[in-house]
Amino acid sequence: MGHNQSVGARGQQPRHDPALTMPTDTHPTQTNPAPAGAEPTGRVPIGADPTSADRNHPPAADPALRPGDADAPPPADPDGAPAGTDPSVRGPKALLALAGLRRLILLRLLGALGDGAFQGALAGAVLFSPEHSTSAAEIAAGFAVLLLPYSVLGPFAGALLDRWSRRQVLVWANVLRAVLVLAVAGILALDAPYGVLFVAALFVTGTSRFVGSGLSASIPHTVPLDSLTGANALATTAGSIATLVGAGVAFGLRSLLGDTHGPLAVVTAAVAVFYLAAALVARRFARAALGPDETDEPPQPLLAVVQGLFSGVHHLWVRPTVGLAVGLIVLVRFCFGLATLVVLLLFQHHFHGSGIFAAGVAGLGQVLAVSGVGLFVGAVTTGYFVRLLGQCRFLVLVLVVCAVVVWTCGTRFTEPMTMVTAFVLAYGYQSAKVCADAIAQRDSADDHVGRVFAVYDTANNVFYVAAFALGVWLVPSDGHGLTGPVLVGAVYLLGALGYWLATGVVERRTAANTDQAVSARPSFQ
Repeated sequence: MGHNQSVGARGQQPRHDPALTMPTDTHPTQTNPAPAGAEPTGRVPIGADPTSADRNHPPAADPALRPGDADAPPPADPDGAPAGTDPSVRGPKALLALAGLRRLILLRLLGALGDGAFQGALAGAVLFSPEHSTSAAEIAAGFAVLLLPYSVLGPFAGALLDRWSRRQVLVWANVLRAVLVLAVAGILALDAPYGVLFVAALFVTGTSRFVGSGLSASIPHTVPLDSLTGANALATTAGSIATLVGAGVAFGLRSLLGDTHGPLAVVTAAVAVFYLAAALVARRFARAALGPDETDEPPQPLLAVVQGLFSGVHHLWVRPTVGLAVGLIVLVRFCFGLATLVVLLLFQHHFHGSGIFAAGVAGLGQVLAVSGVGLFVGAVTTGYFVRLLGQCRFLVLVLVVCAVVVWTCGTRFTEPMTMVTAFVLAYGYQSAKVCADAIAQRDSADDHVGRVFAVYDTANNVFYVAAFALGVWLVPSDGHGLTGPVLVGAVYLLGALGYWLATGVVERRTAANTDQAVSARPSFQ
C-alpha cells in the first residue's frame, strides 16, 4: 500500500485495512445475504429508514429507489456496513436525503436551541447581572458550572452509551432535561441564592452530557464511513448555529423584558419545549437503530464505568489517528477558551463602543453573531478543503492562520480587530472539530465509539475550563494585556507543528506495517 493510501488522519480510507486485520468470519462481504440463522446487527443499511429497524427484521431500502438510480443507496454487507469504499453520499442535499441522518440533525437542532437559550438565560442571571460587575474569577466559575459536569459524567456516559440503547438514552435524557429545566425556572422565579441555582444547573448540563455523546456515537449508523466528514459538518453546523440562535434569543428577550429574574425564568421554562420535542424525534428511531451493535461491558454498572474510562483512553492509544485528533481538538479548545475570557472582559470593562460597535452585553451579542458566521463558514467549507488539501494539511494550515491572526489582530484591542479575530478563531475551532469528529467515528471500533467520545468531550471541557482558570492569573481584569493573545498564538503554532510531525510518523509506520503484511502473504505463482 502506498504512502497516500495508508489509514490515517490524512486519508479518507475505511476504518480497517484487511492486510492488518484477521477476518472475523468467512462469509463474503459483498451483496450476498447473511447466512440463515445469523443475527443481524443494529446498524441500519444506508438509505433505509431507521424507524422500522429491528434486530430480527432489518428494514428494506426505500422502494422508490431502484439499483442504479443516482440517489439509490449502496448495497449493504451482512454486517450492515455499506459495501465498497468509494464515497457514496456527498453534498448536503444527498446527505439530507438519508432519513436517519436527517432525523439526527433535527434532534441536534432542537436540543441545541434549548441549550443555547438555557445557557443565555443562566449567563444573564449570573455572569451579566446588573447588580454587580463580573470579574474574571466569576466568569471562570460560571463556565465551570456549565461545563465541568461534562467532565465528571463523561466516563459514565461513555460506558453506558456502549451498553444501553442509544435511542433510549436520547429519548429519556431529553425528557429528564425538560423536567430539570422547569425546576431551574422555578428557582429563578423565587430569586433563590446563586448556590442553589448552580446546583440545579449542574444537573441540567450533566444530563446534556449523555445527549451530546449519544448523538456523536449515533452518526456512523446513518451514513457510510467515507461520508462522515460531510455528515459531521451538517450536524455540527446545525448544532452550533442553533446554540447561538438560542443564546441570542435569550439575550434579546432579556433586553426586551428586563434584567430581573422573573423574565429570565419565563425564558428558561420555555426551553423545556425544545427538549420534549427532541425526545419525540428520538422516539421515531427503532430501539436498535443507533447501536451499539454489540457490547463487551461487564454486568456491574460501576465496573463498566471504570473499565469504560480506561478502555476509552487505551483505545486512543492503540488507534493513534484518533488519539492525535482528540489531542489536537483539546488544544484548540484551550485556545478558544482563553480567547473567550479575554473577549468577555474587554467588552465588559475596556471597550466603550464606537460607531457601529457596541460595548457591554450588546457588544457581546455582536461578537456572538460574528462567531456564528465563522462557525457556519467553517462547517460548510471544511469538507471541500479536506478533499482539496487533505485532512492533515488543512488542519495545520488552519491552526497556523489562527496563530497569525491572534498575534496580528488580537493584540490591537479594538472592536473591529476583535471581531476579525473572533471570526477566524470560530472558523478554526469548527473546522478542527468537524475533522476530529470524523476521524474518531471512522477509526474507532463501534463498540468503543461511546467511550472514545466520552473521553474526547471530557478532555475538551476540562481544558476549556482550565483555560479560564489560567486566565484568572494571566489576563488583566479588563482583558487588555498581551500575555493572553501571545500564549494563544503560541499554542496554536505548536499544536500545528506537533500534529504535522506526529501524523507523518503514524502514516509511515502504518505504511511499513502494511508492506510487511503484504510481503508475508504466500505466493501461488
